Amino acid sequence: MIRPISLFLLIGLFIANREPDSAHQPNVFWALLFLIIVPCVAILSVQCSKHSKAIPLFATIAVLLSWLVAVYFFSWPTLVHTITQNVLLAEDVLIVFPAIFWLVVLWFVTSPISNRLSWVSHRLRLDVFLLLIPAFFLLAASNIAVLCSVSEENVEIIELLACPILLALAPFFITKILSAKPMKNHELSSSIVNIGRMAGVRQSNILVWNTHNRIMNALAIGIIFQPKTLVLTDKLIANLTHQELRAVTAHEFGHHKYWHIPFLIITTVSVLIWSNKLLSFMGFDIGGGFVFVLQLVLMVSGIILLSRLFERQSDAYAAVAISKASGNDCVTEEGANSLASALSAIAQAQHVSPKRNDPFHGSIASRQRNLESLVGCTFSAIPINKKVLWIKLIICVSLVLGVVV
Repeated sequence: MIRPISLFLLIGLFIANREPDSAHQPNVFWALLFLIIVPCVAILSVQCSKHSKAIPLFATIAVLLSWLVAVYFFSWPTLVHTITQNVLLAEDVLIVFPAIFWLVVLWFVTSPISNRLSWVSHRLRLDVFLLLIPAFFLLAASNIAVLCSVSEENVEIIELLACPILLALAPFFITKILSAKPMKNHELSSSIVNIGRMAGVRQSNILVWNTHNRIMNALAIGIIFQPKTLVLTDKLIANLTHQELRAVTAHEFGHHKYWHIPFLIITTVSVLIWSNKLLSFMGFDIGGGFVFVLQLVLMVSGIILLSRLFERQSDAYAAVAISKASGNDCVTEEGANSLASALSAIAQAQHVSPKRNDPFHGSIASRQRNLESLVGCTFSAIPINKKVLWIKLIICVSLVLGVVV
């Protein structure tokens, strides 16, 4: 789950780490102006315009952009470096602290629920910690290697070894950061576990994420030998019928069944390898901030393109699973409509237009049309399955060639 705010913070943090200290001369006055005065003005504008829903969005953009200006143009990282003196991770935390602090203030004054601290905690976990804590884990591995005077080549090896360790810990990170708890409704939990068994998932964990009735979503977590976990939000459970919820969980188990999460990781690694080769050939500095941002854009673009196909395949599996449970050997109207109606309920509850094109999922309307086109199709002849199979083969070949060449 990539959130725009956390992605922006991550880009700024890595730019701060990769740009040399001499790139721009530090300017305390202008740095503090953009780190303090601009965010204050932005938040005051929110307080003066409480009836406008657009103002908090503009205030968020102002806070983030003013922080990035201070980081890149007025050498905020250099000023922080003089204070921390290479204390492990302290520099990275202080670099990103002003942006997080003002975001917390903004979330506090714009809280849509009476318990403002609870809302701030929710936004911090979702928009900051979910991506930055894993990033700090990788930075810590790199910093420890540098402090131990490890050679540059070995530092890269340590960074590569830290990635699979992070992936192994990812389910723990995600569930703890989101504060997801085991589902207490044992009857519903057992029903979902049975859907998982139909998908070939023998053991699964079903967790509930309390979003203060603000988010309707479901997540599939866990790769290869890790426990296959489903995280369902409180609003999703409260607003869907039992049949719609079965279809949504079948969709999530489809991600596990077809190994979508591992292939997203493989795609990211392949894009990173080939972009390194291509950019090196073109004479770019691989350690520079521009190259990092470009590679991040390429990796996110690859994930977006692949995610859309994977979503369609999981949608198709949900229709198959519901149809198969009714004793049929082809996709039925009930099977297709179960997920289609769930998508409609999600759009209505979240006040989202069915035609809105989500980067990672596509539009709800297009997904519903794809589901309708499957009615009457035999399980072994689902078109998207063949297409995704060929794409997976191409991804694997690309990775192997990237490593060998």
